[in-house]
Formats: sequence, C-alpha cells, structure tokens
Amino acid sequence: MARAIKLLDLIPAYDTHKIGVVYVDRDQTQEQSILANTHCSSRYMEMLKGLGQLVDIQNCSSDSVYLGGLDQGGGDGQFTYFYEDGITQVVFHVATLMPTHTSYPQSKKLHIGNDYVIIVYNNSTKPYTFGTIKGQFNFFEVVVEPLPAGMNRVIIQAKKGMEDMLHLQTALISDTWLPILVREKALQANLVSLVHQSRSVPEQYLSNWLGRLRSIKRIREKCISEQPSPPSASFGLPDFTTYSS
Repeated sequence: MARAIKLLDLIPAYDTHKIGVVYVDRDQTQEQSILANTHCSSRYMEMLKGLGQLVDIQNCSSDSVYLGGLDQGGGDGQFTYFYEDGITQVVFHVATLMPTHTSYPQSKKLHIGNDYVIIVYNNSTKPYTFGTIKGQFNFFEVVVEPLPAGMNRVIIQAKKGMEDMLHLQTALISDTWLPILVREKALQANLVSLVHQSRSVPEQYLSNWLGRLRSIKRIREKCISEQPSPPSASFGLPDFTTYSS
C-alpha cells in the first residue's frame, strides 16, 4: 500500500507539456547557427512574453512548476517561460534563453531535439524547412513569419505521415493575439503527438489527472478488499425483517 501511494505522488495532478522555441535570424538556414542565437527582435520578445510568465529555473520549486527536464543547476540558463491553467502546465524550452556552450554547441538539442513540437519564429528572408532542427520526436512545427503593419503569418508544418492528424490551415493574425494562437496551436499539436506516441503501447493515452484518478480508485479498492468483515451488530436479537405483517 505504501508503495502504491508513493507511485501516486509521482503522477502530477495536472497535464504537462514541453514545447521548444527557436528564433531564426536573417538568412539563417542551418541548425547550428539557429540554435546559437542569443539576440533577437523586439517582436519576438513580445511573443515570448505573451506565451506565459517568466520563471527563475534555479529558484522555483519543481514540485509546483513543471520544468520538462531543465537543469536547475544553471546548465540550461536561469530563466524560461511557463504557462499554467486549472488542468495544464507548459514549459517552453527557449533556445535564446539557454547558454551556448562552445565546448558542446549542441547542448540545446538535448531538450529541443526531443520536444514533439517546436515554435519557430522565422525572421529570415527565406522559407523555413521542416526538420531544420533535427530530432527523432519533432512531429510538428508552428512557424511564425512576421509581416509588415504588425501582422504575422502562422503556418503549421507536420512530419511526413502526420499531416492529416491536425488542421494545418495558415492563419494571419496581429502581434496582439499572436502568442495566444501560437500557444493553443502548439498545445493541440503536442496533445496529438502524445496520442500518436501512445499507439505503440498496449494502453491508450491517459491524461495525468485521469491516470491519477484511476490510481486512487485502485488504492481505494485495495483498502476495501483488505479490511476485515465488520462484526455482526445483531447482539443475539432475532432478525425482525423476516417477519411479515
């Protein structure tokens, strides 16, 4: 029973998602140069601010803030962006906020290369090609192309074979509403990816809160089954329910 309760404590009471964010500067087309970016445009920064709240990785509690594997010792930088509502927590693996280690320039890929979804802010003059940031589990990319007059084009790109699993229609949206749209599209894509990945296991995808509920029910049933039968409360009196009027 104690082991079952410990396992229950490992299941968060909310759904968790981790989503990569990269910035593509002028004329960039190569993975290494894109991941090395630390300077970016003001419009990109405004989008980041709208995705969620800035959190201090090193000083926040991992019990209450989902960090998606970010190193709290400083290896992945000091800050990132985080979003939560009543049932969901989302951490954004923001490449421009992570340090670029000269001895290991691909360190950012440890996170972004394993995220199912990447938000790509394409400030380049060239179209962004799906898979530029290579990763086995990158299934969807939400590509933002800034346009004049405070407008943006948002394009959803999918890995080959997954194009029919999500609505991929291009959208035009203002800077004001861009972060909300991008976050919702990224969350939808990540949920689709989780369901897709669950097909390789016998049990279908379960949200964390549903998995937690099932664990609680199993613990309850086990407690009931292990309880001794209650003593008879008849105290030797006859059972009057057998009498008829």
